[in-house]
Amino acid sequence: MNFQRGWAILVMSAWTQVGFVAGILYQDGPVSHLSAEDVLLLKDEKDPKCFTRTEQDFTCFFENANNRTYDFFYKFSSLPEKKRCEMSVQRTDVGTLLHICSFPASDVLLYVDVHVEVVERSTNSSLYSRTLCVEDHYLLDPPFSVSLLQNGQPGQLQVSWRTNVSKYCEEDITSRIQYSSKGLGQQSVEDSKILDSLVPGEEVDVQVTIKCALSPNTGHWSSWSQPVRAMVPQSADDISLTCFTADLQRITCRWNGSRYGQEHVYKASYRTSDVLESTRWTECPADENVTEVCHFRGEEFKRTRVKLSSTTAPLSRTFYSQQFTLSNSVKTSPPHHLKAALERDKLCLKWEAPLASLSAHLRYEASYRLRAAEAWITMSLKGPQTGTCLEVPAGSDYSFKFRAKPNGSTYSGFWSDWSDVLTGDTPADTGALLMLCVAALMLIIAIILISVFSTHLGKLKLYFWPPVPNLEKVLQGFLTEVNGAQWNAPMMAKQISDESTSSLVVIMSEDEDSPSGKPPGGSTRLLPTLGRPLCSEETLAGGPRSHVTFPDYVTLNKDSVVLCPAGNQYVYEEERPEARDDLFQICHSSCTAGRDLLNRSYLPPPGPADAFTCKVLDARGPGNLYTNFPCS
Repeated sequence: MNFQRGWAILVMSAWTQVGFVAGILYQDGPVSHLSAEDVLLLKDEKDPKCFTRTEQDFTCFFENANNRTYDFFYKFSSLPEKKRCEMSVQRTDVGTLLHICSFPASDVLLYVDVHVEVVERSTNSSLYSRTLCVEDHYLLDPPFSVSLLQNGQPGQLQVSWRTNVSKYCEEDITSRIQYSSKGLGQQSVEDSKILDSLVPGEEVDVQVTIKCALSPNTGHWSSWSQPVRAMVPQSADDISLTCFTADLQRITCRWNGSRYGQEHVYKASYRTSDVLESTRWTECPADENVTEVCHFRGEEFKRTRVKLSSTTAPLSRTFYSQQFTLSNSVKTSPPHHLKAALERDKLCLKWEAPLASLSAHLRYEASYRLRAAEAWITMSLKGPQTGTCLEVPAGSDYSFKFRAKPNGSTYSGFWSDWSDVLTGDTPADTGALLMLCVAALMLIIAIILISVFSTHLGKLKLYFWPPVPNLEKVLQGFLTEVNGAQWNAPMMAKQISDESTSSLVVIMSEDEDSPSGKPPGGSTRLLPTLGRPLCSEETLAGGPRSHVTFPDYVTLNKDSVVLCPAGNQYVYEEERPEARDDLFQICHSSCTAGRDLLNRSYLPPPGPADAFTCKVLDARGPGNLYTNFPCS
């Protein structure tokens, strides 16, 4: 409280004590009856509980259940005498008794400490005692005419009310607002007339209480005002309210009126100014032919806000848009005059800008599909160019549509509506079709050739790859004998077959008669005698070229005379009828073992000395080709 107000109160108190000594009562008069609401408001106060309503009255009371007699005394710190207050008794609804003391108007002093005491008369004992100041115990009447106002912001409400407090207490009024809604429950806020944490679109109930206090811990809260209800404002997005300009002059606003039921009818208002709060709302003229749309003229360099309110009672919905300007709320018409042409295997598309003055500030999107059953595919196009070329497969039935939007550098806003659909088709790829036909033809030919070759494959195979003759049939079992099991004889032994072939040679003694009746000595000339192997060319039976008749038997004698053919008898087989005399030679052997066979043609090359003890002449002369002994 300021100095002037304090001085005025002191003057008023002096006039009260001096000028109203006759006991003239004020308009409200002394309080002799308390309401249950007043008792409830002061239930937490110490006894005796005291309050003032107009700074010119002061009432104290206490409550008990007995019917005893009590005296109430009070004394001001500036006055020496103690005064007694006549009390009244009031019965409550619960059966208790209220003992009430109303100070005389002449004893209502401000900024003066007063000491009060309650004494039981029968025992003269002090029941209650306390010191207090009148100005710290204001109990004001509740506010009235409470209303909820909209401040232009979604989710907010402004609370206003009226009071009947004196002008000296107006500056020290403290308020408390209690509100509740379905989404928030019960909440409260002090010293604020703005509720900014509400749920948009919900109904909210609001009550207000006040107190007059010089400090936060003094004063009494009044009873709550009557509750008021309102609908919390919502954002324009909740009803799909959009405002835009297509020509930077005229503003168009549209919304979805059936969002909250068909029974709601909405009215649009707007205000345009450099400072939005300084202008009033102007109602947008309704279009008789079109509902849920309004048009009004805007200014490029001023801010605009639109409000949409329903006219239905008792609770109306209100929607607020964000502030905007013409430059940031552009929505042009769709691109028009679409054209398509096939250039160098590409489909080139061209269109015209929807607004010539904004052609350098627009960007575009294209949406297309190549078949009717496919979904639309959207792609962004770079730059403000009003044309583009795309690769489209040959033989496609294409559909294209376009839309425009400010690029945000100077102007911003919304996408335009889609343009009309441009349809057409691209010619089929003849080269690919021809290749497909050739491939199909080659496949058919290949199938035919395979089917033909499969029937004549045997003949062709015999023609190009004749069969190899069966060696077993051609050689008549020769390979079987050759490939038979062999005995790997030692290298030093004579390698002969185990099979013994049948022989017509019969070994006979020298004394036996020859089978042919010829004397045994007849052939002694043909057999060598055992002894020193000396070979000499001897003619047999009369000269070198006389006819020689071989006997049918051979006689072995100890002289070991070997008849050595002078040449290969197989080479001269054709000359056998006229056998030459120089065909045979007689070879003599000087082997130490007289009974060893002299024909050793199957032995391997000469080896160690112990393998054969016969000495062979240094040089081999002409003689029998099938022996290892030379003939001299």
